[in-house]
Amino acid sequence: MNAASRRGWCRGACAVVAWAILVGHAKAQVASSQDSAPYEVPERPSAPLAPTDVSRNAQPVAALGAPSPVAQASYNQAPAPVAAVTRPQAGVVPPAPPAYVPPPVSAPSAVPAPMPQAGLVDPAGQTSAPPPPSVPAYAPAQSAGFAPAPAVPAPQQAAPPVAAPAPAYAAAPEQPAPVVDPAYPEAAALPAPLPPAPVINPAARHEITRTMTFRELGITTPMTLRGFSPLQGFDIPVPADEVVTRAQVVIDGALSPSLLPEASSLTLTLNEQYVGTVKVDPQNSRFGPLAFDLDPIFFTGLNRLNFHFAGEYRRDCNDLHNGVLWARVSDLSKVIITTMQLPPVRKLSRLPAPFFDPNLRHVVRVPFVFPHVNGQNSLKAGGIVASWLGRLAEARGVSFPVSNTLPMSGNAVEVGENIPVDDRGSMPAGPTVLEVANPHDNWGTILVVTGRNQREVEIAARVLVFSPDTLGDVSSRVVEDVALAPRKPYDAPAFVPTDRVVRFGEIMPATALQRQGSAPLGIDIPFSLPPDLFSWRQRTFPVKLWVRTPADAAFEHDGSRLDVSLNTSYLESFPLFENTVWKQWGLQVSGPHVGALGVRAGLPPLLLFGQNRLSLDFNVRPIDRGACRRVDEDFVAEVDSDSSFDFRGSYHYTTLPNLTYFAGSAFPFSRMADYSETAVVMPSQPDSGVANAFLNLMGFLGASTHYPVAGIQLVSSDDVSRLTPARDIIFLSTIDQVGPARELLTGSAYEINGQRVRLGQRTMLDGIWYLFQNLGLGGEEKGATPALNAPIANAGLLIGGESPYVSHRSVVAVLGDTPQQLVQMVDSLRDKQSLPAMQGDLVIRNGARLTYYRNSRQYAVGTLPRWIRLELYLQSHLLLLCLISLAGVALMGTGAMALLKARARRRLHNVPSSDDTSASS
Repeated sequence: MNAASRRGWCRGACAVVAWAILVGHAKAQVASSQDSAPYEVPERPSAPLAPTDVSRNAQPVAALGAPSPVAQASYNQAPAPVAAVTRPQAGVVPPAPPAYVPPPVSAPSAVPAPMPQAGLVDPAGQTSAPPPPSVPAYAPAQSAGFAPAPAVPAPQQAAPPVAAPAPAYAAAPEQPAPVVDPAYPEAAALPAPLPPAPVINPAARHEITRTMTFRELGITTPMTLRGFSPLQGFDIPVPADEVVTRAQVVIDGALSPSLLPEASSLTLTLNEQYVGTVKVDPQNSRFGPLAFDLDPIFFTGLNRLNFHFAGEYRRDCNDLHNGVLWARVSDLSKVIITTMQLPPVRKLSRLPAPFFDPNLRHVVRVPFVFPHVNGQNSLKAGGIVASWLGRLAEARGVSFPVSNTLPMSGNAVEVGENIPVDDRGSMPAGPTVLEVANPHDNWGTILVVTGRNQREVEIAARVLVFSPDTLGDVSSRVVEDVALAPRKPYDAPAFVPTDRVVRFGEIMPATALQRQGSAPLGIDIPFSLPPDLFSWRQRTFPVKLWVRTPADAAFEHDGSRLDVSLNTSYLESFPLFENTVWKQWGLQVSGPHVGALGVRAGLPPLLLFGQNRLSLDFNVRPIDRGACRRVDEDFVAEVDSDSSFDFRGSYHYTTLPNLTYFAGSAFPFSRMADYSETAVVMPSQPDSGVANAFLNLMGFLGASTHYPVAGIQLVSSDDVSRLTPARDIIFLSTIDQVGPARELLTGSAYEINGQRVRLGQRTMLDGIWYLFQNLGLGGEEKGATPALNAPIANAGLLIGGESPYVSHRSVVAVLGDTPQQLVQMVDSLRDKQSLPAMQGDLVIRNGARLTYYRNSRQYAVGTLPRWIRLELYLQSHLLLLCLISLAGVALMGTGAMALLKARARRRLHNVPSSDDTSASS
């Protein structure tokens, strides 16, 4: 090798070394290549730790800066041109979205810089790509009177010119006249379907970023981990139709300053995969905000993020119950997930997806579209579908915004007559259920429920909710009606049967009846009951419990117990370890409950409601084996699935009105699972707000019984004469549309007069009764007086009373000053924070405040044996009881006196006279 070659080789080697040093220096100043872009941080930041004091995977949020120049250049590349969008067709999957282009990031700073917007120029002089939307874009058109919302302009995209596609719902040139059912003559003159807005580029919303605090994920208080309870965590849901592309957890908390730094830490895992570790800083007990990257490959449908605490405060032996062993993680810490939406698969066999995802825990929001604005038509079919979705959502809550035009993005349910079923504008050939692409957003799916007339639309809705698993792996199907057996009272699937013994295994799976971990452990058994259960003289309902505990040798016997609670009210405790002869003999006997401890508890009727929770807490403590001896902390708690409830000694009887029953379990309407004895009275021409409230109410009714509202009757408030008398009535309306239906409230204590609600007095006896009523149950104690006359301004009302048509039938009126107030009043029925205020016979909602009153006369519903009815009647009429008692005493005294006189006469008659005595002598 000559000198020139050696000099060239040396220069090249020096250049490589210099480049490596520069790259290493840049990486030392910013986050590593695997770190994500800066995200939103907790609202309460604390002083960050030095990078050397935490795991290599954790970076203080302030240190998360721009990536290397190579990565920065790739971030700023302009997106590839998007191909022209063709018109969607039923069952056709749209093209896959373009490759994900990460958004640009800002330079390192103490506070993360906001994401650049589309059209802005970065310091390098290059145009930045538009950022992904932060939340799913649902923008349904809503306005009073079902008026269509203004169209949203499509984003500007550089694309080759293409021919404008034909509208997806264009009418065919010649179509036969729709078949009109004689029972629904108004279907003959339906307006034509509204034309859709221009098609939006499907690649415009393929990416979604969600920021969720730990509190929103179910951690209501800061997580506290201790030596004897070192593991805690929560679930992170991911939609089934999305895949995670980026994820990060930003935590803020504290570690005990008394811990040994070299032997103590807080470790994060996702689905048992290592994420990172937070180490102890003796100078600063607080840590964070710290950002940990979550590898997208670790994510599944439902994911578990765990925090494991390992702590020592001395170098030889540690007491796990010592108070210095602790770590806390703020409930304001956050999880940030960026997902990419998968191409939709429009098959009826996948229902209820994509409209309902069981992994998600937020409110289920599904827009409903009624294209034909014609009074109450299609509302019953829409209510059946809404109750089905409400049953699936259960405690999550539901929201069904209503419009007469398809939403600009996302999914929706379209219900109506003669809706075109293909791109040629063909009319349905019968009751039809199909899925098509949203003409405004190819990533959205429209579930269409249609038919040639109103009867066929309702048939399609019933088939959809009662037999969705029979629709097949197709995108469209003409269906036939399903035969439904008549329902019996109190047979709702949500209620625990009261005519037989019910095993715990029928309520929840056996896996949910087992817990493993550090003591103490608790197992909760949720169950629902009809709220009108009556027990003679408040006798408790028996519960038979079979529980299994670990080996006796591992835990202390004294003080180890099973605590039983009902709805957070303590009932009783049972010892877990009994060294009795009978127990030792029982453990040797084979049988279905071998090795189980059997106990009996009682449930007081006064503590039972519509929604209940039986809590079983296993309180045990490991045996202290002395210093430096290993202690077994693992504990297994199990409740046998053969444990059972027994409500056979109950009757169905209660007194109404009581709005607590309605808010808790839709009683008395939920007495029939299909609501076949319920009528809903609402305006003849409901606007979008009233229709929204109606669908939300149907979702609440379906969640209360776990059964669709197939038997409900819809009646116009302008023609209440069509009401079937032997039905309970729900009156749903805004104040200005009450009209003639105000007569439905004549059985209650209240009247609606214009924009005011007043306490009515129709007779002198009514006024006297109001004056002498029991005020301790409400009345004046809550502000209600015989002169109540309150204005209704931006308020909602919930009124209960007896039906004016049939005794022992109920009326519940849900009213609002505006459609928005009406929707809020309905939503309050599923709000756990509002439930305690749902009492009495009148609830007024002003903003977020609920005030309740109790002034109406009570009436009884249900049946009881005659001897119990007589006892209850006398208990409520003490004066009559005293009179009867006095009369009974008088009768008994008179009878006893007559008996004694007769006996005295007989005794005197049998005594011989003095003459007879002398003669005999």
